[in-house]
Amino acid sequence: MLSVAHNLTSMNTARQFGIVSGYSAKSTEKLSSGYKINRAADDAAGLAISEKMRRQVRGLTQASLNCQDGISLCQVRDGALSEVHDILNRMNELSVKAANGTLTAEDRGFIQTEMNQLVSEINRIGSDTTFNHIQVFDYANQMGLKPTPTSSAIGSGYLTDAYHDASGYHPSANLNFNGVNAETVNQLYNNSFTFTCSVGCNETFKFTFISDDGTKSRVEGQNNERNPHVYTIDIYGETTPEGVLDKLFTFVHDNMPNHRIPSSDSDLLVSHSNRLVRTSPTSFSIVATASFPTETEAKHAFDDKIANHSPYSQANCTELAGVIQNEEFKSLLAIQAGAESGQFIYISMDTMNASVLGIDPTNVTTQESASTAINMVKSAQQEISRQRSNAGAEQNRLEHTIKNLDNVVENTQAAESAIRDTDMAREMVRLANLNILSQAGTSMMAQANQSNQTVLSLLQG
Repeated sequence: MLSVAHNLTSMNTARQFGIVSGYSAKSTEKLSSGYKINRAADDAAGLAISEKMRRQVRGLTQASLNCQDGISLCQVRDGALSEVHDILNRMNELSVKAANGTLTAEDRGFIQTEMNQLVSEINRIGSDTTFNHIQVFDYANQMGLKPTPTSSAIGSGYLTDAYHDASGYHPSANLNFNGVNAETVNQLYNNSFTFTCSVGCNETFKFTFISDDGTKSRVEGQNNERNPHVYTIDIYGETTPEGVLDKLFTFVHDNMPNHRIPSSDSDLLVSHSNRLVRTSPTSFSIVATASFPTETEAKHAFDDKIANHSPYSQANCTELAGVIQNEEFKSLLAIQAGAESGQFIYISMDTMNASVLGIDPTNVTTQESASTAINMVKSAQQEISRQRSNAGAEQNRLEHTIKNLDNVVENTQAAESAIRDTDMAREMVRLANLNILSQAGTSMMAQANQSNQTVLSLLQG
């Protein structure tokens, strides 16, 4: 049948041509953009997977840069500590020189002048060394994480020896648990706080926290001046500092012993009653109290100790200030080392100054004090070596972390590319085929339009 009302053949050809032209346009878009998924309609599931991988790749790339910043911080710490090592070597040299009997008091005075300057420089390095405006040796105080001299986010405290003055006896140790909540309490489980009161009470106290491990709270040992008080406290179900302190305070207070020891400064027997004192709902102190047979004897004994800067004097206790030696409760700087929340690597940010090193002051004005200074400087060098060792170990760890992150980024990028990127060779073959079909369609539309010319011959005849 011949009809001129509708050119169906041409309409069909035009429809097919439109389809081919659409495919050709998409193929051209893929080749020009380099992506085979340019919109969600191209591959909805593939787009979702690809975007997830892109997020991970970009996050891991930044994490690698974060770790590089951490390495830079470790290098700053190590460089500063290296200089402190050199200073301590000079202080050791001066101490050995001052201990020589051929020197006069005036000679040692000159040595003391340089020694004081070296101590001041160590303090300056400890307070002024920064990385990106972060005080690398005084990080906790800068960030408000703790009171002087030591702290942590979950628990904080300080350690000195008990001493006595006109106002009475003073704590040998103090702890607070203001950081305890439902999210952080698990940081206490199976961790310990250890305090050593080496002068005045000569005792060690260790508190370990557990979470209902079947044994409940217990006393594992009783202190006899050589062995520590060891208390294990079950804090299962407690999510507040008050709750933790309730269990610790009740159990330890009920089990802490009293005993009598000879006084090191007299023939009198000193009775030490070591006990916990709750200083607030969230903190407690360990107090070492001493009593002498008579009030007069006690007054004379303590007056002598204070006058001679004995272990009970306030000045000496300031020098003896120490740090809680537990990795979980040191000052830590968190490096975001992954693409997900909470993927941290912690860098230790130990305090470093002459007081922490035990060399403030360092006295070499006499032959005896110079001999003592040699041992003090030796101990300080050991502490600096420990801190440098930590910085080096952390740097090595971060270097391995960077290598792993870069490997993950590379392989994740390859997987994302397989989903998202255009296979150029394959797409060129497809475009060539579409171009041929497009040209054929154009030709066929011309033929379809020509077929209606037959009707004219019938009308003319």
